[in-house]
Amino acid sequence: MVFSVPPPIVYGGEMDALHSDHIHRLRRRAEVVRRIRAFFDRRDYLAVETPRLCPTPIPESHIELFETRRRGPDPETGAQRRPLWLLPSPEVYLKQLLAAGSGSLYEIARSFRNGEVDGPHHAVEFTMLEYYTVDADGDDSIAITEDLLAELGIPGPATRISMADAWLRWCGIDLEATLNADGTGDRSRMIAEITRAGLGTHTGEGDTWEDLFQRVFLTWVEPELPADRPVYLTRYPAAVPTLARRLPGTVWADRWELYLGGVEVANCFGEETDPDRIAAFFHREVAGKTEVGHRVHDVPPDYLRRPRLPRCSGVAMGVDRLVMAVLGSRDIDEVIAFRPDFRYDTASKTDDTKGTPES
Repeated sequence: MVFSVPPPIVYGGEMDALHSDHIHRLRRRAEVVRRIRAFFDRRDYLAVETPRLCPTPIPESHIELFETRRRGPDPETGAQRRPLWLLPSPEVYLKQLLAAGSGSLYEIARSFRNGEVDGPHHAVEFTMLEYYTVDADGDDSIAITEDLLAELGIPGPATRISMADAWLRWCGIDLEATLNADGTGDRSRMIAEITRAGLGTHTGEGDTWEDLFQRVFLTWVEPELPADRPVYLTRYPAAVPTLARRLPGTVWADRWELYLGGVEVANCFGEETDPDRIAAFFHREVAGKTEVGHRVHDVPPDYLRRPRLPRCSGVAMGVDRLVMAVLGSRDIDEVIAFRPDFRYDTASKTDDTKGTPES
């Protein structure tokens, strides 16, 4: 695997100046990370470091993972060692610490997504800040996050808008009208709303409610979110499967996403604590992985059943994108030290079933 310094912004074509500018941005990034740690340390959050490799990650059907395994059979049993997976976030371990009584905690962790397409806001390896606040909900996490942004010099005031209001404002769809009373999505109602709004969005025979939700959101709603201030997009439909708890008596989940400069930077849940609902989510996501052709892995057995997860709210925030917002950068390459070059020539390319340089 070849590593190279990401191509910096051109300032007059002088290579020394280019590298000097890149190092300057890395120093500013380091200061942002120091301020993040100081922010949570002052609030008595426990700073932890958890493994990046895991035999039983939390299943997420839309995320493909990097797989590896220890060499050789188990020395005691002779059995083949089980696969290990590079984690897309530290969530699986942090929640176990919360259930064990850690109290509020945070981690800044390297994270990995195998299917991520390289681009100005994406990289297969990235840095995640994840923080959990005990005895808190999504609204409490917004207050904490606003304080963090102020600490980092990101100006407000922020805009808060519910998913339902955003859909009605920017694409003319009554999102709640597409949902059943039990919180599930109704495909036929979604198609009727798309038709009534005159969006011209393609609706295929095989499209589920969630397919249509994502298509409309990404095409008509997300591009319209204000880019000149922080935006908290709140109250996602419970029909979108996540580990966020459902708000009692509603069809909405205690979930929000933070956008900075029009780019999604953070995702928050008021966490689901019921072990049966967590197990049902795992089952659905494993089935979803099979359906889309992603590699299926073992799941955590009896996860968070004994002891149970306390009432809490968790935020997963992309540090690279956060630094971009602080520095006013337009490309993730400007705020990371290196981007691995996963391209390989014909001589080194091998069949995926036998392993590739990425495996």
